[in-house]
Order: sequence, then C-alpha cells, then structure tokens
Amino acid sequence: MSTEQSAGETQIAHSQIDIKQQATNPAPTPQEKNPKRVAAGKLVAERTRIAREQQKKAAAEASVIIANNNAKQPQPADPAPTPAKENSGPLTITQWLMVGSIVVGLAGLYYKREELKVRAKTFFGEKKKCLSLTLPPRQNQNLLA
Repeated sequence: MSTEQSAGETQIAHSQIDIKQQATNPAPTPQEKNPKRVAAGKLVAERTRIAREQQKKAAAEASVIIANNNAKQPQPADPAPTPAKENSGPLTITQWLMVGSIVVGLAGLYYKREELKVRAKTFFGEKKKCLSLTLPPRQNQNLLA
C-alpha cells in the first residue's frame, strides 16, 4: 500500500507546478556600465589620439628636413659611365678543373667509340627484330566454348 500512496503523492506534487512559467524575467533591467572601465577606455582612446597626432607631426617635419637636404646637395650634371670590367685574366682553379673534366670525358668517348658503336647497333637493332619475332600470330579462339 505504501507504493500506491507514494505514486499518488508524486502525481499530485507534479500537477501543482506551473509548466508555462518562464525561467527568465520577461522585462530585463538594463545593465549599468562599470564607470571605472568606461573611464579607463576613454583614457586609452585619448592617449591613442595624441600619439597619432604626434606621429603625423613628426612625419611632416621629417619630410621637410629631407626636402631641405635634397635641395642643398648639388646634382651632378652628367655622370660619367663606368666601363664594365672584363675578366681577361687567367682562368680560375674552378674553371681549369671544368675544362679538364670536359677534355677527359671527350678523350674517354674517343677511346671507346668503336665499342659504343657496336653496343648501339646491338641495342637499337635487336629491338626492331625482337618485336617482329616475338609477336605470335593472332588466333581467333572462343575460350568459353
């Protein structure tokens, strides 16, 4: 009997709660700003404005100084063209090594020219012959039959 009574009591307790009630206030009050933060923000904005004005003044003064310095310096009428230096001296060590390696490479090719000709003939000649010999004649066979 106690289980029946507890079940009935919970139903009564739940029916007394108004489900349609809002969780928040329907007319919220406007939040007030923190006066210390507002004052700090105004102070920062004022400092930034003053710093920008000082930078503009400094840039204007610098441009005036640069213009005065350019006006004081005499411009050369016609500068003489400087001739380009040509490297007509002896070759450097690196250049001599490069020339030597080219000469050695050409000498090696000349020494092995006959052997290279034979290899080239066998390599290029066999490919053409092998292709014609290795292809079997085409047969029309039905593999499913």
